Amino acid sequence: MRTVNIYRFTFITALIVMFMSCERNFDIKLEDNVPQLIVEAYINNELPLYNYVILGRSQGYYDNGFENIPVTGATVTITEGTLEANNVYNWNTATKKRLIEGKLPQFGNAMLPGVYFDSMISRNQLNRALIGTPGKHYLLEIDAEGKHYSAITQLLPVVPVDSLTSGFHYLDDDGDSTLEKARITVHYKDPDTIGNTILHYWRHGYDKDNFGWGGLGSNRFITGSDELVNGEYIHLTHSYGFLLTDSVSYFMAGVERKVYNFWDSFNKARSNGGPFSTPVKLLNTIEGENVIGCFSGFSLSVRSIVIK
Repeated sequence: MRTVNIYRFTFITALIVMFMSCERNFDIKLEDNVPQLIVEAYINNELPLYNYVILGRSQGYYDNGFENIPVTGATVTITEGTLEANNVYNWNTATKKRLIEGKLPQFGNAMLPGVYFDSMISRNQLNRALIGTPGKHYLLEIDAEGKHYSAITQLLPVVPVDSLTSGFHYLDDDGDSTLEKARITVHYKDPDTIGNTILHYWRHGYDKDNFGWGGLGSNRFITGSDELVNGEYIHLTHSYGFLLTDSVSYFMAGVERKVYNFWDSFNKARSNGGPFSTPVKLLNTIEGENVIGCFSGFSLSVRSIVIK
């Protein structure tokens, strides 16, 4: 049976209360934090299995442990629509898809509490499952524990990857062995419109049993905006080193600015230097009470490469 690693990325790091240090001792009474609903939701145009919603509940400051509690039994739907000229959304109710918890045959029928998929996936009918369309908007609605939450995201036009190459070889000495590695360069043309933001993901041939965007490991790479390179042809070399002969699936995701801003804030919070560092504000795209998270629309261009 495969091991499913869907919770690789969690939001708990960014939700820990941070305090500034000082030289004098103070007796501070800490109030218990209000638990937050944590939403991690995705819609993309290429991979039906990677359109899902994870719901969790953060624990209070005084609770033991650092794991989120899965939120089960919620009603989760995604509806496709368009943004009209009068800046009003027109939602096509005929496209509304209900996402449910269940056992996935693709992963040994393991039950994933708090993880919601299109029911067609559990029936092993990926060709009929929820899939996004570039240019469309998507409405996420969640009814959980007596409260309603919602979010809207857009799938932008796809920025195609022209090609991938490997090179920039080097020797990586970890103390026990020395391995030859190489770096990937992605080649693509930035659109002529200003303000494009892109996330880059990749999956190694040897970690195919990890599932989900978070399960791809610490491979999220944010290029930033294109103010300085708008409309230019890009040759972007990643600093990450890949083993020779490794087969790599590469995903380049065009995203809205608000999605980019969320993941940028999340990465900064995740890598923050502990409770005595300057606090980082985690941004949010979900509407509702005591909720934090993001509904991420990924316009994907997918390529594969064998590292040489």
